Amino acid sequence: MEKLHVNDLNEAKNVINLAMITGQMLIKNGAEIYRAEDTIERMCACVEEIHEVEVFGLSSAIFVSAQYEGETITMFKDIESQGIHLARIDAINSFSRKFVAGQISLKDAKKELYSISTMEKCSLPLAILFTGLCSASFAIMFGGDWFDFAYTFFVGSVLGLSMRITSHYDMSFFPETFIGTMVISILAFIGASASSRLHMDMIIIGSIMPLVPGLQVTNALRDIMSGDFVSGMIGITKGIFVALAIALGVGFILNIQKIIGG
Repeated sequence: MEKLHVNDLNEAKNVINLAMITGQMLIKNGAEIYRAEDTIERMCACVEEIHEVEVFGLSSAIFVSAQYEGETITMFKDIESQGIHLARIDAINSFSRKFVAGQISLKDAKKELYSISTMEKCSLPLAILFTGLCSASFAIMFGGDWFDFAYTFFVGSVLGLSMRITSHYDMSFFPETFIGTMVISILAFIGASASSRLHMDMIIIGSIMPLVPGLQVTNALRDIMSGDFVSGMIGITKGIFVALAIALGVGFILNIQKIIGG
């Protein structure tokens, strides 16, 4: 495969900046750190005049250093998580492969990357529907009956709406998870109090599953196995705090239930 070429230092900086934005978008949308680092390295290394590319990625920042005609170029980009968006990750992966293969110019690459960054998540009705189905399915899996399935579907749907609403505010993952868990627990308490056919524990267990940081922890473990120990430990730590927020949200409502019941 023939390598790409740049004419001056400014173009080299533009290529490195484009690669960094690509890696930044990958991490923002839930990709593994090592995947983002590898993407940046490949995009920079595909240019003949850029050498000695070094990338250090974290869940909160990316650092890149590269050589162009004996001059060192160093860049840094901050990262703010935007949750999980697998469609964007897939589009970014396809984009990076086209760029490395020389199938897209630098100018067009910037436009395509911008269009990917503006891709919308799934529609609100679809998000509510599948959050409800996910929650209800886990309620059955953990031993609930079809009454629990139906009510957990309702609770999960409300959770999906709640998550979409809180995502519009500059709120960190801890209070966002805590609020979502409290909504679940309150609705489960109301349902179990209104009908003896409903099991509060099955409703809560099923409904909290969309909040459980399974992908977060899995990505962290994959980063550790790839040698990115710092990134992996940061991911696992975040997963622990998400689990803590879930436990606190459920525990708070259960304590209120005991006080009311007592």
